[in-house]
Formats: sequence, C-alpha cells, structure tokens
Amino acid sequence: MQRSNLKIRMNKKIKFAIIGLGRAGRFHLTSLTQMSSSNLKYVVDPKISPTHEIIINNSFILLDSIDTVISDPEIDAVIISTPTQFHFQYICQFLKAGKHVFTEKPLGNSSEQISICFDLAKENNLALYLGFQRRYDKNFIELKNNIEKIGNVRTIKISSRDNPKPTIDYLKISGNIFHDMLIHDFDMLQFLLGYQVPISIFAFGHAYDPEIKELNDFDTVLVTLKYENGLICSIDTSRVSVYGYDQRIELFAENGMAIAENERNNTVEVHTNNGTLRNPINASFPQRYKEAYVNEMSDFVNGIQQGVLFNVSKSECLLGHRIADAAYESSISNTVINFKEEFDKD
Repeated sequence: MQRSNLKIRMNKKIKFAIIGLGRAGRFHLTSLTQMSSSNLKYVVDPKISPTHEIIINNSFILLDSIDTVISDPEIDAVIISTPTQFHFQYICQFLKAGKHVFTEKPLGNSSEQISICFDLAKENNLALYLGFQRRYDKNFIELKNNIEKIGNVRTIKISSRDNPKPTIDYLKISGNIFHDMLIHDFDMLQFLLGYQVPISIFAFGHAYDPEIKELNDFDTVLVTLKYENGLICSIDTSRVSVYGYDQRIELFAENGMAIAENERNNTVEVHTNNGTLRNPINASFPQRYKEAYVNEMSDFVNGIQQGVLFNVSKSECLLGHRIADAAYESSISNTVINFKEEFDKD
C-alpha cells in the first residue's frame, strides 16, 4: 500500500459527503452511522425528495448538486455511488478539490481514465479507495490466509450468481456484464493470488432474457483464464439465481483444496422422516456482505488517518479492467485472446 504524507489526526472525526443515495449509497450510509470516527454532513441526490423517510430520519443536509461539497473546507472525504457514467468526472473534481475519495467501480471507462484517477490521487496525496467489498469478506480473507497450507494452486473455480436480477434501466448503464459483475471476480483472483497476468482468456456468453439480449449484453457467462505457471481459472456468472445469492470459490492445489462456501442465515438443519430442511443461502448481496461494507468503510477511514493512499493498486485496477475488455472481446469474436500480446500494454 502506498502511504501519503497527508494525514488527519487519529482522534478527529472524518467529515463525509455521499454523492448518490441509490442502493450502494444507502449501504454506505448505514456503515457510516455505525462508525464513531466519521460524521456525514451532506448527501447529494437530486432525485431524493426532502420528505423521504431516509431524509427525515437522518441529520445530514440534502443537496441537489456537488458545488457546496466541493467548496466546503470541512469536508474531508466523499463517497461516490452515483450511476457509473458520472464516476470519472466526479472523482477528478473531488480529488482536485482536495477531498479523499471512496468510489464504487468503475473509476472510468478506459485504462487512460483509470490512470488519471490514480495519478491525481498520488499527486495530491489523497486516498482513493475502490468498493471491491469482497476483499473485506471474512470468508474470502480466511480463504486467502489458508492458501499456503495447500501449496501451489492449479485450478480455481468461481461461481458468481446474482439475485435478484438488476433492473433494465440499471443494465443499460452498467457497462456490460464483464465490467459490472465479473470485474469483482477478476479482482478476487488478484486478491487471492497477487498480481498475476494471464496469458490467454476465453469467454462464452448468452442472453436468455430478451431485454438483456436487446442491449447486446449477456446474462450468463463462462470465462476461462490460463496463466504462465499452468494455473487455470474458470468463472461462471449469471444475472439471476432464483435460489439466492450464490458466491463460492474453490482452490484446487498440489497439497489439497480450499473452499469458501455460501453463507446462510443460520446453520440449523432439521432431519425427519420427510427429509432434511436447511436454511437457504443469503437472498442477495446486501445480506452476504453486510459486514464487509462496514469493514471497507472502516478501512477507508483508517487509510485517511494513517496516510494510506490506496486499497487496490493502480496496476491491479488496470489489470482487472483489461481482463474484462479481453473477456468481452473473446465473447463476441468467439476466439481465444492472447492477453499478453493484445491487452497487457501500457
């Protein structure tokens, strides 16, 4: 992690603004209310009514533009959870205004825009944290901590199936399934194994949903990645999983296997002559990553206080973006992508 010379006193509350109070913004609002080290001063969202229950039940100031936040010297940090097309613009504006930034993915829609964001943060000694919440999930952290016990990993299987299906309005601006969903899985590969560049990528995709097909996107995808050391990874993804939010990882290695399974509300099983009853897996990602959302925001606050600039490095972020680009190219061209030759370029 890169450290900054600009720190905030450990005992000083970090004053926040949330930009965008949609689904992700509300998760972060909940996280901030649980943290004594932070104080939420503003929320910017022109689509929220001042009489909305969430406004009435909280003490922040509702704004319809970012101008006040940019000019307010009291604001230390912002959380960007707007629709994706505004991320790059807002990240740059707030970094230039001297505010630390936590943002949902993506930083931008190109390698160039991603680089600009990281370079701005570094030049201004400001924290830039990305909302890859799976890095803060206790199951995946434990999985990472046990990799040494099983030796060199030979295959990785990831299942990443969403529930419920996102709205079509959201999917229209999501950037496609590779940059919206699979980007988290590409990031998990780096979280678990460190920075490793694949040599080849192949992806199949299909749209069962006619509305998604009309967007020239997929709702079901299988991606395979091959690495120079022989490691083979497969990731299967679906926009909808009727039985719940399905997020599992299996690492098969020379000395054994390690698995991170789905979480359930409880582990009770009832066995009778009619069969076995077991609690279903978590319904959706807000339940699965409830603790992770708090942990990532706590890490952001600690990073500001301790002068740690990034939770995900520039090289990791760029690699994930380029893998998503390559997987998309493979899915529409029906060809194996020579990643190092075609996409691993600066």
